[in-house]
Amino acid sequence: VNLYETASLFQSSTPVAIKEFLNLRTAITELTFNPHSEMLCFASRYVQGSMRVAHVASKTVFPNWPTAKTPLNFVQSCAFSPHSGFLAIGNDKGRALLYRMNHYSRA
Repeated sequence: VNLYETASLFQSSTPVAIKEFLNLRTAITELTFNPHSEMLCFASRYVQGSMRVAHVASKTVFPNWPTAKTPLNFVQSCAFSPHSGFLAIGNDKGRALLYRMNHYSRA
């Protein structure tokens, strides 16, 4: 997943990424920003447990979540709540997993 400055996309036909998130080594099938564009959730439905959440301002991926024990299975979709207090993840088992984002006080 490449992260670009918006202005550079309009100034060049070959913009340079300001950050490359190389945490997943398979095709990305889901890419979702939270409503404030502070976090980016990216996932692949091709490999079990392939999902990461990045903090855009610091250009880092949260290293402590998800863990190997997080029951993601094959992630099909993800979405943030309107105030970013929750992250919902849909998987191949037909389950919707709901996780509280503790950084945000409003749910």
